[in-house]
Amino acid sequence: MRITNRMLSNNAIRNINRNLENMARAQEQMSSGKRVNRPSDDPIVVARILAFKTSIAANDQYQKNMEDAKGWVDASESALGMATSTLQRARELAVYGANGTMPKESMQALGKEVDQLIDEMKQIANTSYGGRYLFGGSRTTEAPFVDNTGNDKNVKPVIYNGNEANLEWEIAPQVKITVNENGQQIFVDAIDTNTGNKIGIFDLLKKLSNALNSGDYSGVEDTLSQFDQAIDHILDIRASLGAMSNRLEMSLSRLGDTQISLTQTMSKLEDVDLAKATIEYKNYENVYLASLATSAKALQPSLIDYLS
Repeated sequence: MRITNRMLSNNAIRNINRNLENMARAQEQMSSGKRVNRPSDDPIVVARILAFKTSIAANDQYQKNMEDAKGWVDASESALGMATSTLQRARELAVYGANGTMPKESMQALGKEVDQLIDEMKQIANTSYGGRYLFGGSRTTEAPFVDNTGNDKNVKPVIYNGNEANLEWEIAPQVKITVNENGQQIFVDAIDTNTGNKIGIFDLLKKLSNALNSGDYSGVEDTLSQFDQAIDHILDIRASLGAMSNRLEMSLSRLGDTQISLTQTMSKLEDVDLAKATIEYKNYENVYLASLATSAKALQPSLIDYLS
């Protein structure tokens, strides 16, 4: 095959451009810190990196969901801890009031304190977390417990305006967890009576208040066992919330380990080995400079250049 000057020139230019592209790619890898910067660099690796990024982003959202759910559960447990303390104080007052030798004026003073405990319990039952009420079921934007303005307010001082719906958080693909305890379950259906009906915590507190204000010693004494039921009821719910909080804590820890593993694996695929890239760049640079020098010698002026 006959080799012409044009063929030599084209080959030289093509080789020089290829070497320049290699040097530019190595320089881009060093400056960006990424081994692949576009799908054309390595389609298979890019596809795997995108899959890892999708998983990491999804896990980030699950982590936020679990943190929010744990905050909700912990806030609920804390509120019920205060409710337990309030009930225990009310029981202490009931024990004092059941003493048959206490004068009526002293019993009425105890009754006034119980009225304050009713207000305190209502405030606890209307505890909010992040602007959302904890114990209203799915009705989280309005206070679930309000003062009763009806004719039966001396028996039911507070009424429940929430519902019994569950609030669920997704903590893994197709895995949801219910984190709320509604006010109906906690404060309304709290105490079993001898008649088979249930009374609420607010009703019990009002019953104690009425008995103290009227000087009814036996009525006060009757509330003692019901306060024990109410306290045990709240403690059972707190235990359930504590178990849920522990589960979320373990899930968060496991997800954190998973995120670290995914990030490390993706880094191995995506991030450039800077020392290796530097060596490759220097090699490409030397090859590029050598191709320039070789081409300059190979493409010497021909006889055509001297014809005029």
